[in-house]
Amino acid sequence: MLEGGAVPREPLTSDPWEFQAECVEAFIASWQARGFSPVTIDNDMGLLERTLRALGRPAWEVTPEDIDRVVGELAMAGRTTATRREYVQIFSGGVLRVHEGPDRHCS
Repeated sequence: MLEGGAVPREPLTSDPWEFQAECVEAFIASWQARGFSPVTIDNDMGLLERTLRALGRPAWEVTPEDIDRVVGELAMAGRTTATRREYVQIFSGGVLRVHEGPDRHCS
């Protein structure tokens, strides 16, 4: 949200990585506004950033195969089942929802 409560009608950027970063920042701001603990925010955002980096594509382009690939890589690296589950839950829980189209926005 912009100062004064206005919401822009057009996309803020056409670069997918910059747009994704703006969505993550908006998500963090919403958690702060709702009173989430800074420790919770830092931990969850760290996991989200690691997951997005491992997937190697914008969140709205992620496929089930991408998630399977990352989980497989984590298993091969010796990560625990609990760690692998956290990576899957980032997307299955809808932590980062992005809406595409002419009025693309974050929610």
